Amino acid sequence: MRTTIALLVLLLAAPVAAEEITVDKVLAAHGFGVAPDALLAKINDPATSVSAMTTADADRLRAAGVPEAVVGALLARAPQAAPVASGHQPDNPRAIDLVKAVRTGTSEALIVDQLMQNGVMQRPSLNDLIYLKENKVPEGIIRALMEAPLVAAPAAGAAGVRSMAAAPVPSQVEVDGLVRKTGLFAKSRPGKLVLTAERIEWIDGTSQAESFEMFPAGLKAVETECLARPDGKFCHEVEFQMAKGSDFSFTDARKDVGGNESIKALLSAVKVLYPKLPVVEKVK
Repeated sequence: MRTTIALLVLLLAAPVAAEEITVDKVLAAHGFGVAPDALLAKINDPATSVSAMTTADADRLRAAGVPEAVVGALLARAPQAAPVASGHQPDNPRAIDLVKAVRTGTSEALIVDQLMQNGVMQRPSLNDLIYLKENKVPEGIIRALMEAPLVAAPAAGAAGVRSMAAAPVPSQVEVDGLVRKTGLFAKSRPGKLVLTAERIEWIDGTSQAESFEMFPAGLKAVETECLARPDGKFCHEVEFQMAKGSDFSFTDARKDVGGNESIKALLSAVKVLYPKLPVVEKVK
């Protein structure tokens, strides 16, 4: 009975004028138990129109359990909102593509993952940041633009959010400002890691005799230790867990003064160079 009422009142009643499907109507119909096929049929009906949607609207639908097929159909028919016109235009024209990706409902998590895995060609300028904020790009995406590894020019033909990231994987990433943790009775050693697709080399900052190399093929996982803070996670230590033999742990040399840029750079390099390697976060 409830489903019938929902269909009649919210979606399937024959309107005198063209009917507009809104996010609130879909949420109400879904709450009444209207089948996804009935929702899709009404959304795709040429006699109806779909109101403008934002990323927040798409997130509301997903949080309420509305099937992804229905959310996708709404986004496909909803008019795309144009970026906010203002005196601040981005220095990097790819910021416009990023805003479009956000406005068409691409999830924040997916965009962040693409940026961190593929890297960016340049850091956003002040005008870029103002433009992104004015167009309501989530803070997590802006932070990813600031933290993603810098790489070379993108492959030809990249578009959308992919055009914000460069496709080629760097052949080598060097991460300085690290400290290798050793045993309880041994002094921790400063140095740097040099990572390539085939190997990971520790270059000891004090003695060449303490340098060594390991191989990504022998890793089973990478674990990072983080602290929960009001402004986000503070990851300060990374452990390379080997399938056989001893594990290797590294901390940020500036941890004691509130720095973790080297650990963030190391995690970004691992995700770019070894995308299939599990990265486990331990948050305290």
